[in-house]
Amino acid sequence: MKYNEEQVVDKAKKIMSDLLGKYYSDQCISTLFFNENELIQHGQFSGQELPCWTVSINSLFDNLDFLFISDKTNEPLYYHNFNMNLYEVLKDSKGGYYKSE
Repeated sequence: MKYNEEQVVDKAKKIMSDLLGKYYSDQCISTLFFNENELIQHGQFSGQELPCWTVSINSLFDNLDFLFISDKTNEPLYYHNFNMNLYEVLKDSKGGYYKSE
């Protein structure tokens, strides 16, 4: 494990704040899991097994979304919402995060 839970939670808070804007609160983050060999389902690393953090995010109507963060870079890999949609999370030139379909 390259990053610890505190570092990943701090990164998740920044990402979720950017993605949800005024609808974000620190209570959005529910739990955190580390998987040494997570099979990546979406984005540029799709199909690869990478060390990855999965952050469960409280969503609408008591559902959970999942944010996947690389343990190699502490950057987001993708976002999986409760409707089963997958979004790549990208970083803009100002350091802000946004979803790409």
